[in-house]
Amino acid sequence: YGNLTASYDVTSWLNVLLKGGINTYSESRRNVIRKGGIDIPNGQIWTEDLTNTEQDYILIVTFNKELNENLNLRALVGFNANQRQYSARKVTGNNVISAGLNLTDATSTQIVDYDYMTLRRLLGVYTDISLSYKDYLFLNLVARNDKSSTLPIGNNSYFYPGASVSFVVSEAMQMPSFIDRLKVRAGYTKVGNDAGPYRTGIVYGIATPFTPSGGSPINRATLGNTLGNTNLKPEFTTEAEGGIEVAFLKGKIGLDLTYFSRVSTDQIASAAVARSSGFTTEIVNVGELTNKGWEIGLDLNPVKLENGFAWNSYVAFTRIRSMIVDAGPAGQILIGGPGGGYGQVIHKNGYPYAQIFGSKNARDEEGNLLIDPNTGMPFALPTEEVVGDPNPDFTLGWTNTFTYKNLALSFLIDWKQGGDLFSFSAASLLLRGQLANSVDREGLRVVPGIIGSPQTFAPILDENLDKVRNTIPVTAFDSHFTNGWGAYGQTEVNIYDATTIRLREISLS
Repeated sequence: YGNLTASYDVTSWLNVLLKGGINTYSESRRNVIRKGGIDIPNGQIWTEDLTNTEQDYILIVTFNKELNENLNLRALVGFNANQRQYSARKVTGNNVISAGLNLTDATSTQIVDYDYMTLRRLLGVYTDISLSYKDYLFLNLVARNDKSSTLPIGNNSYFYPGASVSFVVSEAMQMPSFIDRLKVRAGYTKVGNDAGPYRTGIVYGIATPFTPSGGSPINRATLGNTLGNTNLKPEFTTEAEGGIEVAFLKGKIGLDLTYFSRVSTDQIASAAVARSSGFTTEIVNVGELTNKGWEIGLDLNPVKLENGFAWNSYVAFTRIRSMIVDAGPAGQILIGGPGGGYGQVIHKNGYPYAQIFGSKNARDEEGNLLIDPNTGMPFALPTEEVVGDPNPDFTLGWTNTFTYKNLALSFLIDWKQGGDLFSFSAASLLLRGQLANSVDREGLRVVPGIIGSPQTFAPILDENLDKVRNTIPVTAFDSHFTNGWGAYGQTEVNIYDATTIRLREISLS
């Protein structure tokens, strides 16, 4: 990687900057499976070569001049050209001829698994204009127009502007003695984004030729599983933000408070479709997603001694609430995931972003598990539902720094409260008897719940119309593997609280 930069001052207030750079890497992989194994008894060798290259070029003309003793103008106009190229090639050789000669041509047959390249280009022009008045009132205007090769002609050029204003109140007027600095700010910005390459068309992949008995090879091509979108549009995010910064008591207390409201429209996503269509996924523009939240930064300097010892404590608090306003005509869009009862990700109208979607155990109105009287095990509801929300209630980072002369000790505590996660690890450990609650792995178990009907999904009542507690014992195998509490139970069984408090970082310098 590297870059070259040329800068020229046309005048004391006009500068021209030209910058170009490249970032590239190549990777060669080789996998050798010896003869004699059970899975691939004749052995196998495959090689894979990857190359990824990005080029980026920038031309910027900057104007920076004091218009008068109170007014300063800084304006720039820029052009950006970006290209990203990726290639991959994999060849597999089967039936190793000579052990130890680990080359693909030392095998009986060779197959090219894939050999492809992607190319992505983006051209952009932009401007950034800043106007300041007496160093306490600032106005900033930005705008950019991009043209992308990954969007269809007619929709591949998109414009997005932004504006912000800030006012340093403490520089403009006399403040009370306990206030060191007071600044208010507000802004509105729109940002556009293109798609990944080759999402607008429907493509065929060249398949291995078919050779009938006694005949000549017949070339084949296979229709891809992804339905491209010839009307794909760029996605946009608009954000309104307001904030205040204030410092008190000669720097002992500092507060930075921000509220933001962000709206994303036409997000580009891969959605699952009915396989009867001939495809498994389609490229779509998802309707509307909102994010609203608070960001609070609290800077404290409670101790600063004459001998050079000082203590700084900084708390960063973030609270975000997201909501899917429009997920398209169906009201929901399945984004992806393992499937097969292992939890998937869904955007669903009226729910926060990226909900965990899957199977749930049937329960009564009081939340008791319904137990099948024929098996002694829980049973699933007939349709899948939202079973978890990965979005945390809030996140908080707390950094403490102690300095003494030239020494500094710092540590960061990271707290994420709430949110859900689907854990493959916990499910696998439970299945293999590696957790503490698996000590009595051979004993019979009684799943806590009440007897219910897998047909009506309602409790089965006794002669007194009372619910019947489950007393049917089941083996450990059935409890953990068959509609139970392990990896083969319902999706909700493997949902856990994602709350974490970590010592994220510690440093001594």
